[in-house]
Amino acid sequence: MAATYWSTLSNGANIGTIDTTTGIATIVGPTGHVGTYGVAQDPTTSILYASFGSSIGTVNKTTGAVTTIGDTTYAIYGITFDSSGQMWAVAVSGGALYKVNKATAAATVVGTAGGGFAWMDIGFNGSTLYGVSGNGSVTLYTINTTTGAATAVAGVTGACTNVMGIGFGADGTLYATDFASAKFCTMNPATGVTTLIGATGVSSPHGGDIGTLASPTTTPAVPTLSEWAELVLAGLLVIGGCAGLYRRTTRKVA
Repeated sequence: MAATYWSTLSNGANIGTIDTTTGIATIVGPTGHVGTYGVAQDPTTSILYASFGSSIGTVNKTTGAVTTIGDTTYAIYGITFDSSGQMWAVAVSGGALYKVNKATAAATVVGTAGGGFAWMDIGFNGSTLYGVSGNGSVTLYTINTTTGAATAVAGVTGACTNVMGIGFGADGTLYATDFASAKFCTMNPATGVTTLIGATGVSSPHGGDIGTLASPTTTPAVPTLSEWAELVLAGLLVIGGCAGLYRRTTRKVA
């Protein structure tokens, strides 16, 4: 079964999913907030979160609606989670890396990569944090989670170049969305080279993350005709048994 890639779509107006085998995007629904550019799933709870402006919220996986948790006070785009369920975020300018309290949205600065960084999205591969910075000319970096310092891996090249959304699959596959061309690609995390999976069909995909779909609503099973017959027969046997017991009890009393 293909992994589910969640992404902000339509220039931050909608949230949806992208099929990792075809690249086709499906809009789940509007976020209700302008400029929703980051999305990430907590691996410990499967709750989906989104960032918009300086705020953080939870995502309804059935409707796409985002419910505000709080304000980080920093302008952020990229958010992600590590394996322990800790939320991380990066500033859209200035290069700062934050730890975020997912219950309150309070953000603590870890460190900064320095001026000139325009972080678009981040994602963990194991314990290594990756990030993409730039608009048009994009570079892939690793980010030190103790200091916030960034180390360039390579410039992003290939089928997707204006990459503003990244997410790692459980198998280590790095997926990427191209904001300008609305394409979906895989990216080599060692070289920055991207390979086309397909066109999303929805404009301006941004931040992304591998996650799970909403739990399906279960409908009680309707008995078949044969099952109905068995239920009726069982009921008649119960009624007959109770009637027989009543008659025996009545005779003893008499």
